Amino acid sequence: MEKKNCKIRLKAIQKMGKDVETTNQEYIGELAEKEDKRYLTYKRGSEEGDISCLLTFDRRSMSLTQRGAMNSKMNVFPGKKTEYIYSTPMGNLNLSIFTREYQVSDFENKIKLVIDYDLLTGGEAIRISMNIEIEYV
Repeated sequence: MEKKNCKIRLKAIQKMGKDVETTNQEYIGELAEKEDKRYLTYKRGSEEGDISCLLTFDRRSMSLTQRGAMNSKMNVFPGKKTEYIYSTPMGNLNLSIFTREYQVSDFENKIKLVIDYDLLTGGEAIRISMNIEIEYV
């Protein structure tokens, strides 16, 4: 499985009621393809320590696995509700997401993913829109 170096740009917009928060992050990673699946690996830092991330995706669905200072596995299936456990040094959170939209677009030297979902925490849902751009370097 050949790996390609890439730059990852992630823009996330979180809306809860009238509050809106936008974050922009950049990472360096590697992208590999096997059959119709793609595997993107990268590391990100947090206050608790480094986290290794694996984003597995195809045209139908996506999963994000995080290991290290924080552990979780989130699955994205358009039109479906999925459960996941977000494990931190402070304890575990049981969360659900409902995926409104999921799109993958291929370009000559990059891939764009658009994910729009509701994070269900028991109270008011948090709507999250993510744009992930993976550019070959």
